[in-house]
Amino acid sequence: MSLQTKIILNKFYKYADTIVKVKKITRNLNKVYVTDLTTKQELILPYENAELIMHRIYTIGEIAKIVEKRSDTIRKYEKRGLIPSGKKFSETCESYKNWRYYERQDVYDMVSFFNGRTPGRPVADKNINVQAKVIRISEKIKIGKR
Repeated sequence: MSLQTKIILNKFYKYADTIVKVKKITRNLNKVYVTDLTTKQELILPYENAELIMHRIYTIGEIAKIVEKRSDTIRKYEKRGLIPSGKKFSETCESYKNWRYYERQDVYDMVSFFNGRTPGRPVADKNINVQAKVIRISEKIKIGKR
């Protein structure tokens, strides 16, 4: 799977250690207008080769569409530590401060994880060993016989 590298309107990118959102693209003038979410400042960058200086980041909704799962499913697997956790937008990004974002490698890791899974019940906690499961089942059987 290969993610698109072209610059897309209204999407988030990392540029010079800050998060920006693309507001306008004018290919004929070779300009990309972005807003720095921290300073609220508008920046004008060259459109040509912009994908080399701006790196795409993805929201949980975009990830959900890519892996064809619901957002809450992704959050559940994140809590269990089975897939990479999203990074939070900065507190200074007022409108997006509670949003999470994922970088390209996180997307590849999640696609790999979900493609390797078989449909059905979620992966159980890895810390429970077989002996503990047998004891729990035995206890359930004893409770049921009363």
